[in-house]
Amino acid sequence: MHREWFEPALAQHLDRVAAPEELWERVRNPAGGIKKKRAVHTSVNAACLGACATILLIVWLVVGQRGLRSDDTGEIRAWVKTKAGIDVPLRARPAGVRLTGASVWNGAVGIAYKVGNRDGRLMVSGRRVASGPRVFTWNMDGRTYTLECATPEDLRIACGLCHIG
Repeated sequence: MHREWFEPALAQHLDRVAAPEELWERVRNPAGGIKKKRAVHTSVNAACLGACATILLIVWLVVGQRGLRSDDTGEIRAWVKTKAGIDVPLRARPAGVRLTGASVWNGAVGIAYKVGNRDGRLMVSGRRVASGPRVFTWNMDGRTYTLECATPEDLRIACGLCHIG
């Protein structure tokens, strides 16, 4: 650095100066000189809170119309029939399978279930999905059914959603 001009400039411009008189007034009376504008902040916070509540209500209503959480076979079957017009032939108590809910979107139905602690899904739609070791697809009554499981062994158990043994 150029100390020959830098240090003299700092020494000249960084001398002691007298404090402004209004500073001393604020030191003597700290609360008197500050005006709070809480009304503005409170109204902005209230508006943000109202907007968030409205968004949450809309999301809750939309999601509530698209999905059902239930383990009752009759309730899921009736809900799917009401929402999508599809009567999925679910058994009353499928062995080894626990239903967890259903959803409807774009004319397709998804029925969620668990085999043990592993998730699975029965999809009913008009489009064909490729089969594989953890996916089985078939057509019935003009609809495509797709059974998706976590393991190939779960496919045999998940067939109990609609079939005996």
